[in-house]
Amino acid sequence: MMKIQPRTTNVRPDNATLVYSFNLFKNRRAFWALNGGGITLLILFGMLFSWYVSQIRPGLIFELVITSANIIYVCLSLLGITMGVVVLHEGVHGIFSWIVTHSRPIFGFRGGYFYTANPGWYFSRRQFVIIALAPFMLLSILGLILLVIAPSRAIPAVLIGTILNAAGAVGDFFIIFLAARERRPIVIEDLGDGMNFYALS
Repeated sequence: MMKIQPRTTNVRPDNATLVYSFNLFKNRRAFWALNGGGITLLILFGMLFSWYVSQIRPGLIFELVITSANIIYVCLSLLGITMGVVVLHEGVHGIFSWIVTHSRPIFGFRGGYFYTANPGWYFSRRQFVIIALAPFMLLSILGLILLVIAPSRAIPAVLIGTILNAAGAVGDFFIIFLAARERRPIVIEDLGDGMNFYALS
């Protein structure tokens, strides 16, 4: 028998029963686990995308002369790349969330994390997963393409940005895992700083 997929709505379904509630900033164990996971992904994606560059741009060599001016330049560049990645990552979340809800999302920063949210909305599992995965998938693909066609001098910035975006999706992967482990039909309430998972009877 085909299961009917729940629809995204801003009204909690009458047959919804709360089965799990998650707030990253109240769950310190999960908070530190995600920080550790982010560092692990940073290393893994750093190795993976660096290997990719070595295959598509063989012989590419970068030299950095250590001077005070160069150190300041590198630090400012890393800060700029990081902020640019955050804007793009959360922007993609926001665009897909708006497409689904036709409601303007909110953007916030708390406890070292940036987030995009539509508080009061109840997402179907399928649409929630699409919204969560969109920045990782789209920006990773864009990064891989740019690494092929970008000028050599732009490769370090593109590579770092692609790595940061992929590693920064650690929270998205975790929430998707929580949504996937519930076998019953569910809706997911977006609280802004957390999620409520409701099973549908």
